Amino acid sequence: MTGNAIAIIGAGMIGAAHAFGYRSNFGRFSERIAGLRLKTVCDGNDLLASNLARTWGFEEAVADWAGVLADPEVGIVSICLPNFLHVEVTRAALAAGKHVICEKPLALNAKDALSVYRDAERSKSVSATVFNYRRIPAIAAIRDLIAAGELGELVNVSIQYQSEYAADPNLPHSWRYERDRAGPGALLDLGTHAIDTARFLCGEVCEVAGAIASISIKERFLPAGTSIGHNKVGLSEKRLAVDNDDVMSALLRFDSGCQGLFMASRVAVGMGNTLSLFVTGTKGTVRYTSQTPAHFEIARFDGSGQSPFSSVANNPSLPYTHLLPVPHDGVAIGYAEVFGFMIYDFLDAIASDKPMSNGSILDGLRAAEILDAIQEAADTGKSAIVNRASAQLASRVA
Repeated sequence: MTGNAIAIIGAGMIGAAHAFGYRSNFGRFSERIAGLRLKTVCDGNDLLASNLARTWGFEEAVADWAGVLADPEVGIVSICLPNFLHVEVTRAALAAGKHVICEKPLALNAKDALSVYRDAERSKSVSATVFNYRRIPAIAAIRDLIAAGELGELVNVSIQYQSEYAADPNLPHSWRYERDRAGPGALLDLGTHAIDTARFLCGEVCEVAGAIASISIKERFLPAGTSIGHNKVGLSEKRLAVDNDDVMSALLRFDSGCQGLFMASRVAVGMGNTLSLFVTGTKGTVRYTSQTPAHFEIARFDGSGQSPFSSVANNPSLPYTHLLPVPHDGVAIGYAEVFGFMIYDFLDAIASDKPMSNGSILDGLRAAEILDAIQEAADTGKSAIVNRASAQLASRVA
């Protein structure tokens, strides 16, 4: 019988976000989930694993992920590894009977994501894909407005995920810049979040009418030492080619007839790490940017030709604000707090013995299918139909 100890596999920057999420929610679930413990941090880098375990109060640091999955005390597993390891370790965790939450992207392509989904459907465990941006109170509130018909029939959405992390040509080469290990570049690394958010708000994408990819920094130096996340380190004299995109743009068509403009960039100088969007319907428009995360704006059609925008600040009526330490009007919200909301939903599904319904493995698969179509359109210069194998499959997801 599997216990309910928690393990994090992968002690890099996103592993720390998972550790924060578990620590911040531990008191809420220590009585609802019997035997809940912060047990193991696993990473091949002993120093990384030890530091993360010590910082967030995990009991041990180990190097072998297979040993973690064989541990009968471990029942809850976060997979925070590089993209090319997600499928192997997630499938192994499901086969071992663990509850598992896998970092995005679920897989490098839809075919592999489908294999994970099928395993998840056969499993009795709770499984999830990390889509934390759904849980920003403003974005969750926009979803509620759309569902209630407040914007009318959706006309178009523009969504961009822009980051500066790769704009420096002296950032070292890593797995992120290799298509066989990272998959598409900005498209998969950043665009996964934007595509999932577009689906969350506007429904399913049926076609990619066109896409353009570009690589602005075509070579990078190999690091002279260990490179972690997006950190700078000393560089060797050897260069390797970058063979996945720095920027990807696409034109989307949704089942509803809504149009979509999508862009992902990892070389957007001045943008930091920014998700921005606007959604227009026949009755109004909403807009949001993560640069001002404590509010969104809405304009309701008034016939004047200049329908004004008004600001809706964070307030206790918005989704997820009950989990904030300071849930008062206008108080800003941070990335780590939103990540904690994702872990809250995951633990709540485990405690309630219900499948994950908001950020499921199926959501990870459907995002992968759209991303595949965008890549196909960019590679061929033609439109691409989204191949929704997932639409033909029975799902436990509510």
